[in-house]
Amino acid sequence: MNNTDLPQVINQFVEYTNSENSKDFINLFAEEAILNDWGRIFKGRDSISEWNKNENIGKKSRFQILDSHETAVNNWMVQIKVNGNGFNGTGPMEFKISDHILSIRILPN
Repeated sequence: MNNTDLPQVINQFVEYTNSENSKDFINLFAEEAILNDWGRIFKGRDSISEWNKNENIGKKSRFQILDSHETAVNNWMVQIKVNGNGFNGTGPMEFKISDHILSIRILPN
């Protein structure tokens, strides 16, 4: 389900995770993107692809957007509920975007 208030790239992040579409998921990220998962840093598409395989789609994660707001131009805080074979619970994700995802910080709740 898309959140009409969010930029398309964030909605696609959720959609591609939920449909286990790793190819399109990785292409959402800029080549030099950074993903920070509770302090573990993944730089670039290859590293983020490994995170996706081991922590996200590879764990059959399913995301549900609970809340979101823009904190600055092209910066979004999104509260997400996660279910799957890995982390289960809710927590904030901070996105910095352009036409691609530039960075994501996954924060403890």
